[in-house]
Parts: sequence; structure tokens; C-alpha cells
Amino acid sequence: ASEAEMAEGEGALSNSFSDDKRSASDFALWKKSKAGEPAWPSPWGDGRPGWHIECSVMASEILGANMDIHAGGADLRFPHHDNELAQSEACHGCNQWVNYFFHAGHLNIRGLKMSKSLKNFITIGQALEEHTPRQLRLMFLLQPWDKPMYYSDQVMGDSKAKEALFKNFFGAVKACLREDATGSDAVSSWRAEDKTLEAKIEQAQAKVHAALCDNFDTSGALLSLCDLVTEVNKYLGVPEPRHLLVRKAALYTTQILKVFGLVETVDDIGFPTGGAGGDAESVVAPHLNAMLSFRDQIRAFARDHKLVPLLELCDAVRDDVLVDLGVRVEDRTDAASLWKMDDPATLRREVEEKRERAAEAAAKKRQNKIDKLKKEKAKWDSAAIAPEELFKAGANQGKYSEWDDNHLPLKTADGTEVSKKQQKNNEKELSKHVATHKLLQEQGGADFLQKLCSEIAALELEGR
Repeated sequence: ASEAEMAEGEGALSNSFSDDKRSASDFALWKKSKAGEPAWPSPWGDGRPGWHIECSVMASEILGANMDIHAGGADLRFPHHDNELAQSEACHGCNQWVNYFFHAGHLNIRGLKMSKSLKNFITIGQALEEHTPRQLRLMFLLQPWDKPMYYSDQVMGDSKAKEALFKNFFGAVKACLREDATGSDAVSSWRAEDKTLEAKIEQAQAKVHAALCDNFDTSGALLSLCDLVTEVNKYLGVPEPRHLLVRKAALYTTQILKVFGLVETVDDIGFPTGGAGGDAESVVAPHLNAMLSFRDQIRAFARDHKLVPLLELCDAVRDDVLVDLGVRVEDRTDAASLWKMDDPATLRREVEEKRERAAEAAAKKRQNKIDKLKKEKAKWDSAAIAPEELFKAGANQGKYSEWDDNHLPLKTADGTEVSKKQQKNNEKELSKHVATHKLLQEQGGADFLQKLCSEIAALELEGR
């Protein structure tokens, strides 16, 4: 982008000074219309409102001579809002037209404010093609509202990671509450870990409140919720977690996320799960528990008897059948599988990404194996040369002109005698080659080399 384009994209004002102005800080209430522009009659001739007065008129028409909050981008702080105040307070005869101004930071893409002139403009519709509304909201909430905001793959990756953290947390909490209807709350005495978690919940509530009181620090509030989620996740690993404590933490987290516009439904805990919300989970829970219990038994049997096709069928149930029904299944090593309700589209996207990562890992592993086999074959190709031909063929072809009875070179191609030092080096090389050649013959010689070629060809064909 040129300097002019960057200046325009950042909302810079012209530095030119017009003779029509008495001062560089003067601004127009009414402007003479140029050819083709809208025009209205006035005592000063046909013209149109200056851009500052347009906002004053619209706001005054609706809100009158005073408003509590006026918001806008940081680039409007001066001169636009200052000019609005000057003309509006003069018009209404008041000393304070606006009580509070909120100046939001610009959205930056590739380090510059998003602007059509800079050709880094992304519409909401385009952003929603790649990300969900919740992920975009999280992206904004994780940044200070009054500072420049950044949109990038890295920033959106952090947003998606936070969303996954909350999703998994709510799913784990619901699974915990499902596993034992009465829970361990019947036990009256609290253990040390129970008291610790209760203190962590109270600390999180205090931190979230303090963050929101500090210039609406939504980022700090969300990070405090993330810390609470981490603590509850640890607590869920202890024997007989107290359901009242777990539920208290989950309900508070959900309440704050509702305030932030991240939870829209009436589900008492977590993000919406589609259909009838929480009621849907209670309806399907007995059926899913029974089916997944049966699947766990099949998987255990298949693992014990190394029945790979049966294990693949169990994976297909998890990654295809249940995904389309909006059910996330997490297999655990020493415990029953955990299930959570989720958005089918989100689950399908995650499964596809997982398969892509697996395919990339397999391709990388296959290429590493091909490279290793090719390196090994090159070594054995060299060892396949007969010892008596070592200094006559391959890399040494045409290098020497005379050899002794042991096939060691005596003279170079131009007739120069080989030095004693070089003779010793050649003797060592021949001795090592004889040993390697013998080892190759013991492994099958030409048949062994052909086997390596076949393995390389098969792996390369697999990768196509």
C-alpha cells in the first residue's frame, strides 16, 4: 500500500489550509454542494450539512440535549467528537452534551487498520465462513475493547482453544453429574480438596468482578474463568467429587458467559446443545450410556484379541455415526467412555481436522522411511562393487591407470605415482570395502538390493 492509501485507511485529515478558514481548527457546519452532490436550500445558498453536524442532528433528534454514553472508533476522538460537542452544546445551550465517551480500538489485519483502501477488508459474512459466531465473539472479548484489536490465524487459534476449553469443561461436568444422580454430597464432611476448590471458586468470582469493574476488562475476566475451569478439571479427578461444588463452578461460569453473549439458550450449564437443550440430554442419556457401555466392552475384547477391523468399526461409530447425531465421545484408558452433546458441524470439522493431521503424520513417517531406505540402498549399492573393481569403477572410474596384484592403484590417470600416504588410505578403504561387500553377500547380495528397491517403490506408490 502507498503512503496515501495508508493515510486514507487510518482516517488522516488533509494538511492543506484553505483561505476560507480563519483557523486550521475551524470546521464546516454547512458546505456548498459540488456538482452532483445532494443539495438543500439555506440562508447561505444551496448546500449540505458538514459531516460533523450530521451526527449531532441525528443524536439530538433521538436523545435530546443530553446523552449518557456516546461511542465510536478511536480515530473519531478528535476532531469529530470534539466538533460534535462544540456545535451541540452551542445549539442546546448546555455545558455537557455527553457524559461519557467510549472510544473503541480499530480492528487490525496484517498490522494495519481494516480498510477497503488497503485491500485488507473482511466482511462479517466472510469471517463466518471460517469461524463460528461464538469464536469471533471470544476473539473480541479476549482483547481490550479500547485498544487496537487484531484479527489473524494466531488470534483465532487462541479463541478456538478457549472455546474448546469451556466446551470440554461443561461436557466433563455434565458427565460427572450424570454418573451418580445423588453424587457424594450425602457425605456431610468436607475434605481438604473440597475446601480448596470452594476457595478457588470464591477467588475466581472476586477476580472476575474486579476485572469487569476495571474498564470492562473482559480479557482478564475470561482468563480468570479459564483458571477456574483448570482447577475444577483437576478436582474432577479426585474420588467422589462433590456435585454441589462442581455444579456451582459450572453455573457461575455459564452465567458470566451469558453476560458476554457466548451462551444464548436456557440450558442451565454450558453452551447450547441443540434441540430441546438440557432436556434433550436427559432424554438420550440412558440410551447413550447403554450403547457406549456395550461399545466399551467390544473395544476391550478387540484390544485383548488384537482384532483391528473390530476396533476400526468402533472408531467409525465414534467418528461418523455419533458425530452426525451431535455426540462427542472421548475414549479413556482406565474408565468408561465419556460422552458430551455438541454441534454436529463442529464435530465433523474436528474429525476432519484430526484425520488430516493423521494423514500428514503418516505421510511424514512414510517419507522418513523412504529416505532411510534410499540412504541404506545407496550404501549397499556402493558395497555391491566387487573388491577388485573398487579403484576401477564407480566414483574411482578413470582416476587411476595402473594397479598392483592386490588391485591397489599404483599410478594416477596422468601417470603420476600414488603417494605412500594415499596408498595407506587406499589400503584402509579396500579393507573396509571387502568387509562391507562380504556383509552384503551374506544378506542376499543382488536379491537384498532388489528387496530394498521393491520396498521403496511400494512406499512411494502408497503416497500417491
